[in-house]
Amino acid sequence: MPKKKKELFDDEEPETVETAKKAKPEKKKRELTEEQRERLKEQLARGRETARKNRQKNALVKKIKKKESEEEKDKIIAKSVLKKKDNEEEFNMMKGEINELKELIKSMKEEKKARPKTPELPKETPAPKPVETSEPIVAKTEEKAQDAQPPPKPTPPPPPKVIKIFNTSRRKKNSFM
Repeated sequence: MPKKKKELFDDEEPETVETAKKAKPEKKKRELTEEQRERLKEQLARGRETARKNRQKNALVKKIKKKESEEEKDKIIAKSVLKKKDNEEEFNMMKGEINELKELIKSMKEEKKARPKTPELPKETPAPKPVETSEPIVAKTEEKAQDAQPPPKPTPPPPPKVIKIFNTSRRKKNSFM
């Protein structure tokens, strides 16, 4: 068995990387004259300055846009708050009106209790004086009875109007806000 292992694993070293690769000729670095070097330095400095100015402009534009968007958000919030205040004012005004109406209903009930319970009868009109004529009175009254209809019964006054205040039990709370 030991012989087979040796056959599988050769102890010989493979070719080295240096020998496998062919030696590439090294490129020579381009040599610059002093004038060329100075010109490239100036171009690099101008490019850096231009890039810095562009970054500053972009930063300023971004800052302005952010400020404008914040102002728009503030306007929306202010509008919402003012609208809410208007609703609160209307709500308070309606509450005041409701309280006034409740007081009015109370006073009407008190007045009703203070009045006597006997209903008021309409005043009777005085009977007309009889007119003396030569004709018999009985014939006139019979003619009148046939022609005339019975006097209409007086109609009672209509009941007072009840002002209904909205029923809050059916509505959700803060439904008008």
